[in-house]
Amino acid sequence: MEINEANRLQWLLAAATNLYLFFLCSTKWNAGYSISGGILAVLILWFYLKKRKKFQCASRLFFTVYGIFMAGVLLASCLTGDKPSIHVAQKFLSYSVPMWLLYLILQQVHSIRQASLPGMVIGSWVLLGASVRELWTSPGKDRLYGSFASANNFAMVLEAILPFLWMQVWALRKNKKSPAFLLTLITSIGLTGCLLLSASRGGIAGFLLGFVGVVILKGIQKTTWGLKKRVGVLLLTGCLAAGALFAATLRYQHRSYDSERLLLLQSAYAMWQDNKLYGVGFQRWNQVYRSGYILPGAKEPTLSLPHNNIANFFSGTGVLGGTGYLLFTFGSLGVLLCTLQKHPANEYARMMFWVWIAIFVHGIVDNSLYAKFNTRLYFAMWGIFLAASLDSRKERLKK
Repeated sequence: MEINEANRLQWLLAAATNLYLFFLCSTKWNAGYSISGGILAVLILWFYLKKRKKFQCASRLFFTVYGIFMAGVLLASCLTGDKPSIHVAQKFLSYSVPMWLLYLILQQVHSIRQASLPGMVIGSWVLLGASVRELWTSPGKDRLYGSFASANNFAMVLEAILPFLWMQVWALRKNKKSPAFLLTLITSIGLTGCLLLSASRGGIAGFLLGFVGVVILKGIQKTTWGLKKRVGVLLLTGCLAAGALFAATLRYQHRSYDSERLLLLQSAYAMWQDNKLYGVGFQRWNQVYRSGYILPGAKEPTLSLPHNNIANFFSGTGVLGGTGYLLFTFGSLGVLLCTLQKHPANEYARMMFWVWIAIFVHGIVDNSLYAKFNTRLYFAMWGIFLAASLDSRKERLKK
């Protein structure tokens, strides 16, 4: 009886988690996202209150830099006194909720793959369906938007999903005839095609550099080098690959607004210089930009944010939010590298390393950590990685 009850509970956890990931990945139906998230929250409360489960910390460093980042963004926005900017900051904090839900619920499941892959794959087919429909109804468009306002936003969502799917393809490769492998492979190929058709230079560069980073990392892990030498070689080869890819992009894919983005960086820096502590506020950025910081050569006065993550957080939330962003970005990278040093075969750590590179690289030329859907998915991947990296979970499964 106890075994049957445990199996039913595992089935319930997997079904609820996959349902949530389906709505999260498909980026459709806000009501479905909220309801499925509520179901997970109820299950988490039941586990931690009725079953008296204790909170387990996968990484103190990660949660510390995450807390500093979120607190900095919220505090800076409050100090501006601008209610719309405070509201935007609160929404930004809410985009990290998927990380907490998945981190807490996936600690209790026996198989993270069974509790996440079906939902991610089925949700991805919604994105594929929207893309096929767009290609069919608007065959002459230069770029694929999916169901998003811009091709770049579509690319950011794909950057968070594709590393997860491709790492699952790699993990399932030994059983190539299984439906799970074939369906995940087809989905991965389809979404990779969508990313290429989006023609998002930052998105494609981030995705490719992330893949290169994972390949280099796997080669380095086979050596007997120490952690410092491994990190040094990884950074050096990564910088060389990034430089070559960006040079090729600028040479063959130059666009008319490239110079505009350089002007935006100059304006954002000037805005930060005059508002160093807490910035101008997210929602007031365009208003302040047009009031005295727009440069003569700029042709897009309606832009609401600079196309760069660092410039966005420093100009919008000052030293408080900008420093928090840098601490979170590079602190979380440190967590990934230490995990990969300790557990080289952790497929979810490799996945998150790929996602980190993709979002960071894209964030050099766009705001890759700001919009709702891609930010939710980015933090969701962190939740999956953190749950998979818990040593206590691994020990419990062994028993």
